[in-house]
Amino acid sequence: MAVLPRFLPLALVLGLAGPASAHAGPSLRPVQAELSAVTTLEAEPTAACRQQVLDELVEGRRRDDACGEDRELAGRALVRRRDAFGYVERRVVELATLQLVLGEASRCRSWPLRSPSRDVLRRTDVSAAGCRLRRYQGPIALTFVDRRGRRTTPLAPLTTDRDGRLVIRFASLDQALRALDQGELADYARIELGDEAWAGHVDLEQLLRFRADWHLTWVRRGRGAPGLFALGHPEHPEVDEANAMAADALLSRQEDDLQRVERGELRALDYLDRHPWSPYRRKVEAWLGARARPQAQRPSAGSEGDAEGDATGAPEGGTADGATEPEATEGGTADGATEPEATEGGTSDGATPEAGSVERGRERELGARGGLGPSTEPPGGGRRGGAKGGIGP
Repeated sequence: MAVLPRFLPLALVLGLAGPASAHAGPSLRPVQAELSAVTTLEAEPTAACRQQVLDELVEGRRRDDACGEDRELAGRALVRRRDAFGYVERRVVELATLQLVLGEASRCRSWPLRSPSRDVLRRTDVSAAGCRLRRYQGPIALTFVDRRGRRTTPLAPLTTDRDGRLVIRFASLDQALRALDQGELADYARIELGDEAWAGHVDLEQLLRFRADWHLTWVRRGRGAPGLFALGHPEHPEVDEANAMAADALLSRQEDDLQRVERGELRALDYLDRHPWSPYRRKVEAWLGARARPQAQRPSAGSEGDAEGDATGAPEGGTADGATEPEATEGGTADGATEPEATEGGTSDGATPEAGSVERGRERELGARGGLGPSTEPPGGGRRGGAKGGIGP
């Protein structure tokens, strides 16, 4: 199986013809007659119209309606039956495409000439010359002319269909030129269609201006990016308006991002990275610094507790950390647990008490009931007297 060419899809889009079909089709004569053939005509125009008729035949364009009889006489002597001329029946230029309907004029009775304001033969011109008309089927060469006047034909000819229709897509031409390392479409001033530009030409500079005007129209309607317009058309007369619109759009985006920062939807650092040049940059930096300052002044968890304890101390009736110190209740301990009572003949845990421990337990009971603290007297009579008379130490 043969390997397909790399640019076969591009060739199909452009409608490029192969080597066999590139040279097929009728051989069309240019509408400009050769000077040697004109000066050797057997039919001699009148002296008043001779120079005008000769100039018109060489240029291939009629100046005016004067000298009509002399022009027709010289044209009949110049044309041959086998001569065929190409003409343009319809032409539509759009932003992206050029649409053509081409025809072929043959067996003309006189040499056809273009109208004064036309660069191609029209249907009315060849009809006036008495030609037989039909749709053109054949190749159309593309000649690219740069701004220095240099001419090149890097692409294969295009081919019309059976109805003489041809569609040229400018984006496809630009892609083909880039693929062949022949620059881009904007590097050229015009494209000539057909040999000697019999099918017309495309003024690329005017086309770029036309596209720039439409681009600006869509930008004004909110359908494009003003910054891209200013970047792509820096020499456009309305580029200052586009720059102003781009600045307004940028400021609007910065305001929207600022509101997102305030709502917490966008980080302040991300805003600064996204908008390095912004009138709100100082505001965001100040807001970011204000948030970072309390965190820097806040002490750590361990040092915070020590500092509070040193500064305030323990409150009355409470601990150093502010918790209230529980008080001892009757028959209980300070932590709220019930104090186990000593039973006669034994302690609360079932062990047999000694005599001294029994006496100390009674003194604590008396002190709790009568408000007396434990006696400081040694064991003996003084202890009993204090217990009976209720005299404290």
